[in-house]
Amino acid sequence: MEERIDNETVQQIDLISMLKDIGREWLTILLLAIAAALFADIWICATYQPEYRTSTTFVVTAKGMNNNIYQNLNSTKELASQFTEILGSNVLKKKVAQDLGMNNLNVKTSVDLVPETNLITLSVKAGTAAESYRVLQSVMENYNTVSDYAIKNVIIETIQQPSVAMAPINPLDEKRTVMKVFVVTAGCLIVLLAGISYIRDTIKNPGEVSTKLDTRLLGTIAYEKKSKALSMKRKKDYLSMLIQNPLRSFAYVESSKMAASRVRSYMDKEDAKVLLVTSVMENEGKSTVAANLALSLAQGGSRVMLIDCDFRKPAQYKIFNVRDNEETDLGDVLINHASTEKIIRNWNNSGLYMILNKTSSNAIETLLKSMTLKQIIAFCREKMDYVVIDTSPLALVADTEELAQMTDASVLVVRQDTVLTKDINDAIDILNNTRGKVLGCILNGVTSQNMAGSGHYGYGGHYGKRA
Repeated sequence: MEERIDNETVQQIDLISMLKDIGREWLTILLLAIAAALFADIWICATYQPEYRTSTTFVVTAKGMNNNIYQNLNSTKELASQFTEILGSNVLKKKVAQDLGMNNLNVKTSVDLVPETNLITLSVKAGTAAESYRVLQSVMENYNTVSDYAIKNVIIETIQQPSVAMAPINPLDEKRTVMKVFVVTAGCLIVLLAGISYIRDTIKNPGEVSTKLDTRLLGTIAYEKKSKALSMKRKKDYLSMLIQNPLRSFAYVESSKMAASRVRSYMDKEDAKVLLVTSVMENEGKSTVAANLALSLAQGGSRVMLIDCDFRKPAQYKIFNVRDNEETDLGDVLINHASTEKIIRNWNNSGLYMILNKTSSNAIETLLKSMTLKQIIAFCREKMDYVVIDTSPLALVADTEELAQMTDASVLVVRQDTVLTKDINDAIDILNNTRGKVLGCILNGVTSQNMAGSGHYGYGGHYGKRA
């Protein structure tokens, strides 16, 4: 019973992930569907050929027969059928073409026998109403010569005179066709994206961590928007993803605290004080997770140092809303060999201390091999209960491998349904070959019925390709 419920939950989360994948590409779907509709509109207008039809009705009878004989329906139908062949013959068409001064008669003629009657309907279809009318008039004027030659005992009387067609018989339903193309294109794109989402090998739900990844699940963090209300967009604090922000959802805050509690438990078991936090790719939310992890540990009564060692795209100063003119940053200290105390700042008189970066550096290799960095980490190891180091994404640059040699353990932040399983496992193998072996992973941005909130967070920017 429990296994069946778990499977249903996994399927439900997979469906949500699929809908999220489709939702991310809604603009692409819309633009492609509009482009297809516009192309269809242009094609329809360019290839549309209006067709006009003019018709007349004849009654066919036999010569020399009284009215009682005309009531012999079978005989009359045979005569009418023969005349049908005459009106559709090439002989009559050539004569009409000569009469109108045409080389070829580029029209469509049709002769229909009204069922169970001796009535014949002659129709002419042409590109213009005038041409259709002229051809039919010529047929009516010239059919006698052909019919008298082929069938001498036939009398044909017109019972409905032709009139000029007022509208084409194939009106251009442009709006309906364009809308149909739009809907079909959008539907096909949605099905295509759903199929790609289904077959893409990513971590779509917490249950897949144990079956696909070579590490344990330390916790899941709810999917959360940055902004809760448009009225807050003029305030800088609205961007804060810290768990102490009162605008954050209960599910987001509690899931972050639970993940931090499990990380603390495994760190204590491994007697680890220095923890490296990284991800495979950018925009997985690793910097936010590292900040909230350090904040949660500090709220538990510990002295915690948060070090921003992402020298390519530092983000902690943005997360904590630190002014650019405050203090010296880590990069300056490593280059100028300044005192460590100058870069340590306390967060709101709490147990959380921070060493931050504000600008990216081009001398990454020099900074990582600096003895000053090792001394700073050693100093923090001695003075603090826990040290949390935020680093660059592992798959893009080699910085994290060198930093992992200076730590006791590492945590990999994995964003739901984002990175391929193979790439995640490769990152785990790389970290496990360093001193800072992987304690586990934190699945970030998880959407389910048990986690409130929606949206996305992380930071933008671009890293260089990994050497």
